[in-house]
Amino acid sequence: MRIKSGYELKCKSGQYIVTLGGKESGRLDNSIILADTAVFLWNLLKEKDVTKTEMLNALIENFDISTVLALGNIDVFVRTMKENGIIE
Repeated sequence: MRIKSGYELKCKSGQYIVTLGGKESGRLDNSIILADTAVFLWNLLKEKDVTKTEMLNALIENFDISTVLALGNIDVFVRTMKENGIIE
């Protein structure tokens, strides 16, 4: 999985928000606000194509988080990004 080109993560008033640049900047119906772990996953998927196992290992290494909670965060993140056409 990876983030499609054209999508950006911006910090506004201390919150990280997913935006679509260029001509389609109004395409997202609602703002997508990301928590710390989601921002971490975003940056991971922005850099390269990553598997769910790689996401899990990276979250566990970088956050004080259980495997169950990490998997839940990954599932919510991936589902949200897929529903909005942001990952491929």
